[in-house]
Amino acid sequence: MGERRGLGRDEVLVSRSAWNSLNDALYRLQSATEDVAMDISQGEATKAEYIEALAHLSLAVRELQEVSVEPLGLGE
Repeated sequence: MGERRGLGRDEVLVSRSAWNSLNDALYRLQSATEDVAMDISQGEATKAEYIEALAHLSLAVRELQEVSVEPLGLGE
């Protein structure tokens, strides 16, 4: 199928919705990482703040893990 669509050897075809879901989840993870880094670097964080930061990161990771990207075509 990939050959018919003119895909190169290292190219993969995915649906737009899967691509958008992946990009959205990656953006949320990046934002969560930046938020946590900023919060923790602003002085001495308490144990509760570390727990909250970990929960924030953990949620973003779980959202990314739930994204399913199945190829519609693979390059040959």
